[in-house]
Amino acid sequence: MRALIVIAIVSAAVVVSETAHARFGGATSGAWCLFNDPYTYNCGFATLQQCRATASGAGGQCQPNPSGPPLSEAPVRKRQKSRD
Repeated sequence: MRALIVIAIVSAAVVVSETAHARFGGATSGAWCLFNDPYTYNCGFATLQQCRATASGAGGQCQPNPSGPPLSEAPVRKRQKSRD
């Protein structure tokens, strides 16, 4: 019974985190978002300067991406061979 509850909690946490990540751009998102109102936003800016340049013509407010910066591909580290 405990295992079933743990699986349900973990599944719910994954769904919530994926929903938030997808809402603010997912893999195509940038580190900065331009918010015009609660329903209109663009999270495609890699730098604050890019966001501010767009906001200067269109209005709105630049803020850090609520779902965090995009995930980068971490370099794969090779395991060192043991010298036994």
